[in-house]
Amino acid sequence: MNDKPISNSVTVLFYFLLLVPNLMAQLIPFRVNSQYGYINPKNELIIEAKFDYTDFFQGDLAFVLKDSSYFGINIKGEIVTQALKHYGVFNYGLCPVQLKDGKCVYINQKGEIVIDKGFDAAENFSQGLAVVSLNKKLGIIDTIGNWIRQPDFDTSSAYFKSGYLMAISKGKYFYINRKGQTLHLPDTVLPVGVFSEGLAPVYIIKPYNSDGQKMKTYYLEFIDTNGNVVLNNFYHDGFNYSEYIAFEKEFMDGKAIIKTKNDLGWDYYFLDKKGRFSPLYSFTKHLGDSLFLCAIGYYMADIRIVDSNYFVMGQFQQKPTLVGEMGNGLLAFRNKEGNWGYVNSNCQEIIKCKYTAAFPFKNGYAIVIYNGYQGVIDINGKEYWVDR
Repeated sequence: MNDKPISNSVTVLFYFLLLVPNLMAQLIPFRVNSQYGYINPKNELIIEAKFDYTDFFQGDLAFVLKDSSYFGINIKGEIVTQALKHYGVFNYGLCPVQLKDGKCVYINQKGEIVIDKGFDAAENFSQGLAVVSLNKKLGIIDTIGNWIRQPDFDTSSAYFKSGYLMAISKGKYFYINRKGQTLHLPDTVLPVGVFSEGLAPVYIIKPYNSDGQKMKTYYLEFIDTNGNVVLNNFYHDGFNYSEYIAFEKEFMDGKAIIKTKNDLGWDYYFLDKKGRFSPLYSFTKHLGDSLFLCAIGYYMADIRIVDSNYFVMGQFQQKPTLVGEMGNGLLAFRNKEGNWGYVNSNCQEIIKCKYTAAFPFKNGYAIVIYNGYQGVIDINGKEYWVDR
């Protein structure tokens, strides 16, 4: 899979906050020295700091680390699952976990195992379906555990988007719909990215280039969920770029990212669903919240946040060496000294750069790393830990 399955994941701990749709704001992970528990918004300690790590609650269950194993606990702090090696995210009331013996199962909000078919790996549910691995092949199940597609492909994207999964079998890319059926495309059509916002990028193989020369040429086009080409003419400044552009990133907030080769590397553009190009940038990135990051120039570049019309919202005065994604109106960035902080959409520093790592805000909270420990801050910069 493009995204690692739960059995191989080493990033669940830090990236968990990015994925959870319903974090419980009333119980906040709280660190006391090197131990973790939970407090409420009144700063009252609700669950004693006795764990090696505590994650945010997902409904009535949270995952904690104790004695080198993860466990699920309830809102009383009681352990309700057996020891686990890894865990995922609750969607549709189900969460994939890996048991100590390496087997992957799905549990419910009570910590009970409800789907157990001996999976080697299991992804989070998306659009009511999940990708699982069994005997070194991938298949698809529904929320009851029924097979929607028996294991027969080698790797895939982790989640369904726009009703489709992008999969690979024997080196060939193809799309699978929510019924487990393959979207049949001509051999001259090569999928190159996942479906997003109803469209997927493909390369069309043609025997001639745009000058009529006999030369195998790849043209970027976009298909809809029926497999029909809906976007294939890319004229910009009077020139047809169809033969020269390459796909970079799928649609998000109405914009895909494409690129063209230059003498130094690549030029980047945002592309809307009508095939219209943005101004040329030396770097582009989706931020979320209908905001986008772009850089102008290759040396001493100006780095800006723009809106969906490419109007400049703000420009970094201190150029970041790395940026994250927008959440709750704040963007994590790393300064030239290697410290992380947060700016708003106008590029004004809101939370001072002092953290070793900083991750996007979700429901008012973000995970940061400070002095070797993981902790939580809120959008006002309040830190939920104490060192005694």
